[in-house]
Amino acid sequence: MHPPHKAGMSGKPRSDDEDSSYSTLDFIAEARRPLLVERHRKLIEEMESGLSDALITGDNDNPRLAMMLKELEADSERMRMDKTMRSLADDPHYKDSTLRAALVEQLCLLREEGNVEIAALQLHVIGVYRRVRANVAERQGEPPTLADLRELPATMLGRLLNAIPPGFGAPTLNESLVYTPAFADRSMRTIRRIRRAEGADTSWQDANGEPHIPRDMEEPLNNLPEAERKAARQLLVSDRIRSNFYREVFLRYLSRDEFDAQAEHHSTVLHWLEAIEGTAHLYPFMQGQTAGQKSWRLGQLAQKILQLHEMYARVAIASQHPTYREVFEAKATRERLALMSKDHYPPLALSPELTLAALLCPFKVFVEWVQDKATSHDFVLPPDPKR
Repeated sequence: MHPPHKAGMSGKPRSDDEDSSYSTLDFIAEARRPLLVERHRKLIEEMESGLSDALITGDNDNPRLAMMLKELEADSERMRMDKTMRSLADDPHYKDSTLRAALVEQLCLLREEGNVEIAALQLHVIGVYRRVRANVAERQGEPPTLADLRELPATMLGRLLNAIPPGFGAPTLNESLVYTPAFADRSMRTIRRIRRAEGADTSWQDANGEPHIPRDMEEPLNNLPEAERKAARQLLVSDRIRSNFYREVFLRYLSRDEFDAQAEHHSTVLHWLEAIEGTAHLYPFMQGQTAGQKSWRLGQLAQKILQLHEMYARVAIASQHPTYREVFEAKATRERLALMSKDHYPPLALSPELTLAALLCPFKVFVEWVQDKATSHDFVLPPDPKR
């Protein structure tokens, strides 16, 4: 029997000799690649190392730099930059590379293919860095430095070029976000500081005194021994303060009727929390509280936002499973959670990725999510985690 024909690049059957030749050429090209890169690496790395933040930001009065940046606005240059960024994002050679390492290698290959002058390559790399910097700044809310850009994973370019709309409470939220490793590290330090709440109170209190407890909740306590009555009453008071606080934040301050979108230009949820930390007196749900209680409430709010994202992401994942897909139909989140709890469905791990996803979610997206859930009566507040 004759072996089956193999299809060539044109779709026509290809002989064994042609297939062998194609595989050999492909292998040779792959083997030559590092040699070609090394041929130009020293020159390209020296050129790239000579770049500065001023060249990338354009914050320089040098007339020559102004002319160079003007050249980058040409359609032909934009097309070259787009092609390079697409190559860095899609080429499997760069899947574990930083942006700098991938750029250096790509420029080496460009010089090999066309004997491109080093000045032209310098202009090209400046253009790529500028384009990436502008896109990353828009997504993470802060412009990255050149050092930050150099350490950006090359695969992040795929998220810039094929943007996935972010959705709070969605399992794919982290995959839609773009940030540099340095920004992620700084954000995690800020998150830990806010959640640690040094100098904060240790329980829910109200600077204006304890809130009123309804008679139907107060009277049953009267039959308890004094010590038990006080402890039980304090739990009720704390729970009432806690509930009032979250109601003020999510259902009043962020509501469509009350929220002033023009007054809140925070890039991410974390930027919003930092603003509350720095100017708590501007936020009605923080007003009238002691400094210790403000810190306590901010830490609790950060924790609650993490819980909200985890809980709704968990429900979304379960909804795709055959066990729940049909059962969940026409059921609200609270009912779905009850079914999952009955089955001891495990929570998602509170990993750095999940933490960053929740708190680096665009603030506008988060606000709209809260408003949509509240309007559809599907906003479920998770209980405080057990200490």
